[in-house]
Amino acid sequence: MADQKISAMPPATVPLTGAELVPLVQGGANVSSTVSLFGDYARTKYFNHGAWQDTTTQTGSITAGTPFTFNTVDVADGVTLVSGSRLTVPLAGVYNFQWSGQFQNVENEIENVRVWLRINGVDVPASAGVISLAARKSATIFARTIIGWNYFLTLTAGQYVEIVWLPSVASITVPTFPASAVTPIYPSTASVIVTVNQVG
Repeated sequence: MADQKISAMPPATVPLTGAELVPLVQGGANVSSTVSLFGDYARTKYFNHGAWQDTTTQTGSITAGTPFTFNTVDVADGVTLVSGSRLTVPLAGVYNFQWSGQFQNVENEIENVRVWLRINGVDVPASAGVISLAARKSATIFARTIIGWNYFLTLTAGQYVEIVWLPSVASITVPTFPASAVTPIYPSTASVIVTVNQVG
């Protein structure tokens, strides 16, 4: 192929196949790479992600924050779960952490739950949210609500994040519920879920 200015080249036919060659400078040497390898690099660099849920009912301490734990992997590619609660990132970057939990209050009074983040065991300033749970309706009809939000965090390789909760009374739980066995059919409910996506 004769030398040609980029500005004089015709547009590529789309969609690309991935086999197209692109010139690069690597370590001071002129080399070429296929377009498909750019996608492999981008997925390794920016597409780390994971999603987990828990299928047990969780209880917390009223004297110190308790990390949520997860026992079921939905998706795991790059981001890993360590020791049941530590969401660990493989590369430095910006990550979006999205969580939700189902809370239950069996008390006659409105109760509160605080939820916040820890990075490598250290509480993140200004990360706490306060959740108010309605009082139960009766001795057999409890108050339940699903709450969730997200955080954007700048992390270094190998750092881990925990989502921590603190109930105002020990009777508050984060319950799970089974799927229905009779009509109407509906699926089971996880107690808490989390997704992590690298976004930068």
